[in-house]
Amino acid sequence: MTDDIELHHLATEPRVACLSAGHPLAILPRLTLAQLSGVPVVDMPGQVPRLWWDFWAVDPRPDGSPVHYGPVVTDMESLLHTVAAGEAMCFLPAAAREYFPRPGVSYIDVIDLAPSTSALAWLRRRRSEPTIKAIRQAAHEAASAAM
Repeated sequence: MTDDIELHHLATEPRVACLSAGHPLAILPRLTLAQLSGVPVVDMPGQVPRLWWDFWAVDPRPDGSPVHYGPVVTDMESLLHTVAAGEAMCFLPAAAREYFPRPGVSYIDVIDLAPSTSALAWLRRRRSEPTIKAIRQAAHEAASAAM
């Protein structure tokens, strides 16, 4: 990170494997990345930053093996449909269990998968601009209300 960017941490949470409920691994209470080796992962369109998607796809895997990609999806609904159809899997924040419950989709803990962190970011020189100030204030109020 550079000195000209400021961050406001929002959340850190585990990532889970999102698999078709019919996948043989979906019956397990927890998985490792090695168990998911060879299972295709949904892909993103070319305009999505590859560095960002590599993090979410865990590509390359810790053992250096590349990920095998499945269909390209463009939104959450197509992602969940592709997973439910058994065409590919993905990794999502653990909150997906609550926010995206779907018949045919299972969320499985992955014990050796790094968590995800979300944050707001802005350029330090722009911190006093009205829009940035309003977003920073809303984030602060939301965090205070959650406590």
